[in-house]
Amino acid sequence: MSLKRGIFYTFLTQVPTLLLYFVSNICLTRILGDEGRGAYALFMNQKAVLTMALGLNLAFGINYFVSREQGNPARMVRVASTSLLFNLAALPLFLAMSFGIPALNRIFFPPGTGHWGYFLFLFATVMAAQVSGYIGAIVLAFRKFAILNRMSIFSAGLAAVGYGVLFALRANVPAQYALPAVLGIALACSVVTLVFWLWIYIRLVGLPPVPTWEWQVLKPVLSLSMVGYLSNMINLINYRFDIWVVGSYAGTAQLGLYAAAAGVVQMLFYIPEPFSKVVQPYLYRGLNPNLLERFKFISRLSFTSVTAISLLLALSAPWLIPLIYGSAFTEAVTPLILLLPGIIFVCAFKLFAPLVIEGGHIRFNLYATSVSAAITILLDLLL
Repeated sequence: MSLKRGIFYTFLTQVPTLLLYFVSNICLTRILGDEGRGAYALFMNQKAVLTMALGLNLAFGINYFVSREQGNPARMVRVASTSLLFNLAALPLFLAMSFGIPALNRIFFPPGTGHWGYFLFLFATVMAAQVSGYIGAIVLAFRKFAILNRMSIFSAGLAAVGYGVLFALRANVPAQYALPAVLGIALACSVVTLVFWLWIYIRLVGLPPVPTWEWQVLKPVLSLSMVGYLSNMINLINYRFDIWVVGSYAGTAQLGLYAAAAGVVQMLFYIPEPFSKVVQPYLYRGLNPNLLERFKFISRLSFTSVTAISLLLALSAPWLIPLIYGSAFTEAVTPLILLLPGIIFVCAFKLFAPLVIEGGHIRFNLYATSVSAAITILLDLLL
């Protein structure tokens, strides 16, 4: 598929995907209420952090090297298999420490979530996200955008159906089981999505996932991925540190209000996603003047779209948030409006980052995220 067609169809895919995720967000927020929404935010925060921490940025490495090697995924399949094998041991060990050490338990888990089922939820969803992400990176390097688009709609639709059914049956779910029920839906969606990704892998790639311990195979991949990995881990402070700060010092009810606001504005991330996703395999095969001109137009279009929608959202938030979430979430309007300027620039960064990488200046992404993280921590300490 050409760059123009890839962007066009992928952008069209974002419309139903956004709507479906919006429906999911409304349903689960109304099911959980403010306190439950805060606990849910902590769990999903843990999933995102662990997936990124243990993933070593290999999804980027897979996309980069498979694109560079003209679509040959053999080496990267072996590297990814090695990573998954390591994580099968490392992840349970970390979760066991988090459950067993009271200081870590208070940071990483909401009160009353000491059941082994929460442990299983995090283990299964993190591993499923990693496997799905690695396969998706190979598919992206193959420039099979139609498959990625279908899986995007499928995942969003699956979540909307699951949470929609639970919302319809919420009167039959006791309040103390609301959070386990929502997490159960999230786990089921992850497993079903993983099954489809595995089927795609078998049909499209078909290589046995044999690990490798040869350093000459691992070294070039890790050398590239680890710079981006360090940048991503530092950037997690910008994206996720606020969740821990609000949850620790204001409680899960206030975190629920904040999470509802963040959940709405973070859906704007889906706007630059098709542009960033489609352009990467073209960039990593070599930058030329024609591609650069297209990239400039794409960047301007993405930035303009995000800015326009952000302004519309800021103007409508005072009546929109209480309408979709209920009057209990009226206080979420202020954090939503305050988050919007940052979201606009984060969306711009999503497009600029791969261009910087292709230009051989990946370290500048690291510098930028480091400065941003330092400012975030300083402001949180002042707060």
